[in-house]
Amino acid sequence: MIKRTVAIILLSLGTMLLSACDSNQEKHKKSLEEQLVDSFSESEQSVRERVDLIVEASESQNYAKAMNELAMLSAVQINSAEQKYAIKRLMDQLRFNLEEVELAHKNTAN
Repeated sequence: MIKRTVAIILLSLGTMLLSACDSNQEKHKKSLEEQLVDSFSESEQSVRERVDLIVEASESQNYAKAMNELAMLSAVQINSAEQKYAIKRLMDQLRFNLEEVELAHKNTAN
């Protein structure tokens, strides 16, 4: 009886740990744009509209516009640590993407 109870408890704990890992993995699967949107979900409407504009520019590969809007968002808004982190990560990725595009254009021109 005790062995069975311990086995049930261990099985329950294992299940809880696995579900916690799944939710953590789901968090990491979100795109940087989704993380930015999530971090500003409680902000006022005008800020959320700017975030939507950033996401739209990023997804349409208008990296310069997305970076400019991110810079404006960062400068004008008082941001939480989560928001600053989301801005930084997306800005880094946009810079990388922009450099890749410029390098590809340069290589095809030569």
